[in-house]
Amino acid sequence: MRFQILLVGAILCLGAAAQGQTTNPDAKSTQSANRMKRPTSTAAQSVTGCVDEQNGRYVLRDVQTSQLINLQPAGTDADSGFAKFVGHQVQADGTMSSGTLTVTHIGQVADMCGTGK
Repeated sequence: MRFQILLVGAILCLGAAAQGQTTNPDAKSTQSANRMKRPTSTAAQSVTGCVDEQNGRYVLRDVQTSQLINLQPAGTDADSGFAKFVGHQVQADGTMSSGTLTVTHIGQVADMCGTGK
């Protein structure tokens, strides 16, 4: 008798758990597709390049692409932290969005910028 009560209890628990699950087989595909659609433009990045000041703004010329990237500090420290890196090659870490790197960390790689591209 005990065994039958336990068996019925187990069946009821499994049935209740199954009701909470999605029966739509496309649900997982839709969830995966939604994750892939997230914008990658704000992903964390690390860029190496030379710092310059142009028109009152600090920029970084990427050594790999020669593209100019606007530098923006992540905190409220304004641009004062970038001034000491002008003319130096640095590695800047942060998030990129619309051609602007919001810098969370910057460090010098070389004393001078190469004459590259």
